[in-house]
Amino acid sequence: RGPGPSVGDMAVDKKKKEKEKRPSNTATARAAPGAILLGLRGLAVLAVFSIGHTLAANGAFLSEVDQKMSIWARLFFFIVAQAVANEFCVLWMLQLARRLCGESLPFGAEMTPEERAENDPSIVWPPKDLLSEELRRLADRKGQPFFLNHVTGKRRFKDACTRFGMTLGSVFTVWCTCRWMDKRNLADLGLTLDAPFWSEALVGMVVGITIVAFMFVVELQLGWIHFLRFFEVFDMSENFARCILYDVVFHLNVALNEELPVRGWMLYNLAEAVHSHLGLAPTTAFLAALVVESAFFVVMHLQSPGGTELKSMINIFLGGLAGGLNVLFTGGRLGFTLGWHFGWNIAMGNVFGLSTSGIPISATFVSVAPHPDKRRLHGGVFGPEGGFVSPFAYALGIALLWLVYGFPKGGILLAAAG
Repeated sequence: RGPGPSVGDMAVDKKKKEKEKRPSNTATARAAPGAILLGLRGLAVLAVFSIGHTLAANGAFLSEVDQKMSIWARLFFFIVAQAVANEFCVLWMLQLARRLCGESLPFGAEMTPEERAENDPSIVWPPKDLLSEELRRLADRKGQPFFLNHVTGKRRFKDACTRFGMTLGSVFTVWCTCRWMDKRNLADLGLTLDAPFWSEALVGMVVGITIVAFMFVVELQLGWIHFLRFFEVFDMSENFARCILYDVVFHLNVALNEELPVRGWMLYNLAEAVHSHLGLAPTTAFLAALVVESAFFVVMHLQSPGGTELKSMINIFLGGLAGGLNVLFTGGRLGFTLGWHFGWNIAMGNVFGLSTSGIPISATFVSVAPHPDKRRLHGGVFGPEGGFVSPFAYALGIALLWLVYGFPKGGILLAAAG
């Protein structure tokens, strides 16, 4: 047998063991700030909602005209409460999504740059053998010559989870505001969830898909976009159906997360306030509120890629008007506009492969390449909502809405207008 370990060797081994323990201590140290920040966000939610409930219970900011809290106080609470609730729920759902994806980031960690990125540069697209000779010459331009944002299905799964978190925050905020301050329920806003609601949602989805198909055909025929192939998944190691499912979940939550607060609570309460304070007829009050709601809808999209361009803002404003008219024509119900919104988004991004306000995709039934030199026509990275065809699609949608429901008859939104 050889000689045993020397005192020096034992000292070296001891230092090695101490070093091996350090990563876990470092990970714990990294996790602590994230967990603390998540806890602080939870406290912010508790504080905001507690203050709102207390003020409502004590009759603060009471409006003699409305016989409840002033619309300005309710609107301020609504915006602040939804912001803190959404941020908290999104971060919680992100932690869950990471665990389900097998990632080991510290608990409570904020979104990483990769999770915020609109496009994954590691995805090489489009395959040059699918491009025409003209497009092949343009494919070597710097950046994203074809404008579309692509990410992996794994990333879209996390997006779907965080968007569900936004929905939780929005629904909770709307429910609390209605219950404490408006003295009404979600059904009064049009979220009835009865048989007519679901049938209207189905009709709205068909209309949304139809008008996007109209835009697709027009842009394809005019040479603004070029067909590549069917059933494309941008990370070839991933499953097509699963990627599509992630986007279905994502866009279902987008529709609910945007329509209930904006075309539900905000539009309803602004119409009520305009009628009460200015004495306008119910439908006129609704139309005045519709302008404000549409402007707010534009603000919501300013952070999207290409969202600050004038044409994009105009088209999003028109989209806000169209969404509000969906509510008007259907008597204050949200089913049709929810279906329209979902059908519009899922068809644009995952059926026809176009950009939906810059939202990235991981798979599409039809893959197309927008022409690099026709950005101002097809909308570039913002997609058709920043192009020239979008207003005609909105007009077609309203025409189809009228064919199904006819013009609004008297008494529209009388419940909101008192």
